[in-house]
Amino acid sequence: MNNPYHKCPVLETEQFILRLVEKTDAEDLLECYSDVNAQKYFNTDNCLNDFRYKTLEEMNKTMDFWISAYKNKNFVRFSVLYKFTGKAVGTIEIFGGLHGVLRIDIKSEYEKKEYLKEIIEVSVNNFFILFNAENIITKAIPEAVDRIEVLLDYGFKVYAEENNPLRENYYIKSNEIF
Repeated sequence: MNNPYHKCPVLETEQFILRLVEKTDAEDLLECYSDVNAQKYFNTDNCLNDFRYKTLEEMNKTMDFWISAYKNKNFVRFSVLYKFTGKAVGTIEIFGGLHGVLRIDIKSEYEKKEYLKEIIEVSVNNFFILFNAENIITKAIPEAVDRIEVLLDYGFKVYAEENNPLRENYYIKSNEIF
């Protein structure tokens, strides 16, 4: 596959399209990032803020940062578009390295097995190769029962890095080709 920083791929599942975030997604994404029921599932570890927004101005500033980070090849933030409405219902962030970090932020109504299966499957099937990652780690708090079940179904295991409280509630999947 091509380098995702030269041309960001568009990935598709039965119900979703994942593509690079665009400024036109701001209003839709504000619905996600202002969703108080979804906010507890966001992985904001090592981020500059908590992604809890109330205004379009806040959302736009963050989107400017995400787009700049992509241009600087720091990470890719995909918008998750629900095909049946055409609206962005969340985002996925991924960046590579030994442990590629996967962040999944979606509206609470999509924090269900049927949707998470598609999102995690497309991530596993593409991100190891696209980001040259030996492992992918992702966070799922204990209350994220559906997310944890899907992660385990797709071969993720509890990530137990001793003496590292920054990795509490993380799950890891190794790339089988390494």
